[in-house]
Amino acid sequence: MISAALRHGLGYTTVLAHALAHVQTLRESPVRAALARQIVVTGVQGLPYVALIALLFGAVAVTRVIALLGPDDDTVLKTVVWGGLRELGPLLTAMVIIVRSGVAIAAEVALMQLRGGIHEDYWRDLAEEDEVVLPRVLGAAISGAALVSCFQFLAVLTALAASSVTLSTSFEFELDAFLTAAEWHQVPLSMGKGFLFGAGIAAIACWHGLRARFDMVEVPKAVAAACMGAFVFVMGVDVIAAAVTLL
Repeated sequence: MISAALRHGLGYTTVLAHALAHVQTLRESPVRAALARQIVVTGVQGLPYVALIALLFGAVAVTRVIALLGPDDDTVLKTVVWGGLRELGPLLTAMVIIVRSGVAIAAEVALMQLRGGIHEDYWRDLAEEDEVVLPRVLGAAISGAALVSCFQFLAVLTALAASSVTLSTSFEFELDAFLTAAEWHQVPLSMGKGFLFGAGIAAIACWHGLRARFDMVEVPKAVAAACMGAFVFVMGVDVIAAAVTLL
């Protein structure tokens, strides 16, 4: 069990490190085209799902906190800032990326194996490897950071509107109170977590897809393993980040 976890962790790290070490291959048009496609699939097409979750979170979080704790504006704002911006934004965004893009990447790379799109000496062919792995890892990372920023903006906007309606105050008053209470270093930190989550999810999905053997039953196995690995990765990073923050 422990040896399998270590082997998987080493494989994930190898794929991620190799992809990030060959960013210079973005000068090649096929790599740039694949990167653009991954950003569209992960970022643009995933935006409606992230936006819906952010809008619901902003409205529900504020109204429930007010109902439980009373009309204490400082408490409501701190809940939105600390819970929404720093913690739940990157975490919920990562879940959307796992469900949508992690599954798709693992299945796509595994099918490439089955169709002969990646030959046996794949790991010795850096050009082909970069065209497969690098755009997916970097595209998911960029999309993760962008989706987290969108989540933060929409969640805060909805939370302020809900707080204004619930407490019968003006939106300008709530915005001023929020700007006073907010700690803006949380925004780049949350976007950094989104970038790391996206890169890690894509690297894990690529690794499991590349391990698929020449059998159709390997595709769902790769998808399931990629989802589980990505989920464990996201939870582990989130726990470590929370522990570091408390120190």
